[in-house]
Amino acid sequence: MGGEEPEPDFESAPETDPRARLLGARVASSLRVEPERWERCAGSPEARPLLRAFLDGDPAKRLLLVTPGAGGQLALADRLALAPGTGRSGKGVFLLRLTPGPLRSPPAPGHLLYGDLCSAPLEHLAALVEEVVVPLLGNQKNHPSWPHVVSQDIVHHICNLKSSVFVVVGQIKGKTLLPLPTDPERDAYIDSDNEKNTELVDKSIVHAIESAVIEWTHQIQGVLKRESSEPLLQGQDPSPKVELDFWKSRFEDLQCIYSQLKARRVLTMMELLDRVQSTYFPAFRSIFRDVEAALVEAHDINVHLKPLEHPLEEIENVEFNELKPLLNRVLHVVCLIWATSKYYSTPARIIVLLQEICSLLIQQARTYLNGEDLLKAETEESLGKVQTTFDIFNYFKQTFEERRDNLSTYFQPGLEAKEWDFPSVMVFARLDNFLERLHVVNDLLVTALDIEKLEKLEFSGIKGKSLSQQVLSMYEEFQEVYKVFSDRTYDCLDVANMEFEDDVYDFKEKVEDMDRRLGTAFAQAFDDAASIEHAFKLIDIFGSLLERPLIAADAYAKYHLLITMFDRDLDDAKLIYLKHIQEELELGCPTVHRNMPLVAGGIRWAQELKDRIQIPFSNFRHATHLCLDSAEGKRMVQKYEDLMEMLENWCQFCEK
Repeated sequence: MGGEEPEPDFESAPETDPRARLLGARVASSLRVEPERWERCAGSPEARPLLRAFLDGDPAKRLLLVTPGAGGQLALADRLALAPGTGRSGKGVFLLRLTPGPLRSPPAPGHLLYGDLCSAPLEHLAALVEEVVVPLLGNQKNHPSWPHVVSQDIVHHICNLKSSVFVVVGQIKGKTLLPLPTDPERDAYIDSDNEKNTELVDKSIVHAIESAVIEWTHQIQGVLKRESSEPLLQGQDPSPKVELDFWKSRFEDLQCIYSQLKARRVLTMMELLDRVQSTYFPAFRSIFRDVEAALVEAHDINVHLKPLEHPLEEIENVEFNELKPLLNRVLHVVCLIWATSKYYSTPARIIVLLQEICSLLIQQARTYLNGEDLLKAETEESLGKVQTTFDIFNYFKQTFEERRDNLSTYFQPGLEAKEWDFPSVMVFARLDNFLERLHVVNDLLVTALDIEKLEKLEFSGIKGKSLSQQVLSMYEEFQEVYKVFSDRTYDCLDVANMEFEDDVYDFKEKVEDMDRRLGTAFAQAFDDAASIEHAFKLIDIFGSLLERPLIAADAYAKYHLLITMFDRDLDDAKLIYLKHIQEELELGCPTVHRNMPLVAGGIRWAQELKDRIQIPFSNFRHATHLCLDSAEGKRMVQKYEDLMEMLENWCQFCEK
């Protein structure tokens, strides 16, 4: 039908939708910006789903906000942020879909509401309530024809609205504002100092003041009950800056509350409650004392925590591998706080501070290590960073224990020293959890560094070519297994990441199978070794691989053969020595090197025989995994020492 409204194209891109262009024209007109800025905003990946949901009638996306963003660009949002520090620099536009279903082009009357949004909507609302709503609706002279009950109810709700807005504005600014009774007639009475006769006091005035005291008590108790440990108890990982900011804002908030309670008008209200002997007067006096005590406490703690600001900022700004001197300074200041602050020297509070320092160090370590790329970078470089991290954390723990043991030196002479009698695990629980994950990463890197040696591993002997091919095949297999970590995008240092734990479990299973095969290859190559020199060369080639438990199990079974082989070489050397001595006795002079004099030739012969047994024996000394404490080993050592002594005696005989 020619009179029907055309259906909008729901499949087109949001920025090309005629409905979006209509909204853009209204936004550009209201904000006085070029249409191109709206088109860029509507076409951005962040804005497209919001705009599409608004146009297509998503019940959860009925509101759309267009606000100035960074660099003069526009930004879309579906909710208004009221948190501190999120205020906008200019006005915005709100678009509200009033009916269910998709938006039409053009919108039917009553389907779309739009208008300007000021840069500080809450302050705008507060000013509107204070200067417009309360004077108009709160004044009973403006509704003379209304029933008295209705008039009173309207005034009551208007007063409650003003108080609520007043309190919320204070919360946004980080302050606790205490709302005063707002009835103009009551205000005039409260401000008067002339009335002293309690019998003439209107009970509604007393009731209004008592109601205010009740509300103040709830507000103030809420402030007094807050603890700096709440983020930790909620499972967050706050830094020490959170602790310092908490006590600074708490001190300022309590100062604000105290100044309000000391205001002349509030004191007049309390004098009135005292005169009429209200049961709420003792409660007010008690809450006043609590605020005074909390203010003194917050001031003491805020003053003593200030010296921590500078070293903590330095920790955040310097390279992680340069932290050691700063850790010493931070713990020194913490000990001074414990010894000098009257209110912060309790285990509960100092533990919170130390835990937050640990959280800061973990945060800096994760930034330094870059968990997303740690297993993708060069293995030696990553392993070096991990070892540096272990070194710094161990230094921090060691320094903590040293400070704990010497806390008495921080107290003035004559004062009783209070010790840190809490267990260290209460401070280092999260740090130890992080270090446990870091040990897993370290094991992965060590394994990768060990297996990389297989690429250049070459065997000699009859089976050398076959074994070399097997090992190279295992190296290529390992590269495929280890590639899993380089393909992942997660942070391997995130202790809450269970996907990494699953990958590590699968990796370890495959590496264990590879270690068993490497152990078998080592055993075969050892059996194929032609001499003890070849056997020790094989051990040297495998190097740190022999420290891996499964390979070490196969290798350990072969170590006793080294003693047997060397024992046989010692026997051969002794036979050579005895034969040489026999020639001396039979011929009168032993065989020496050609063109060498008799004495020098004899000494040279003895030196060569010593080298023949001394060099292999030194391999036993340098190989820590070869145990010479067994009975067989001790006999071999004794035989070696006896032969060396005989050769030394022969050298001395030749020199004479």
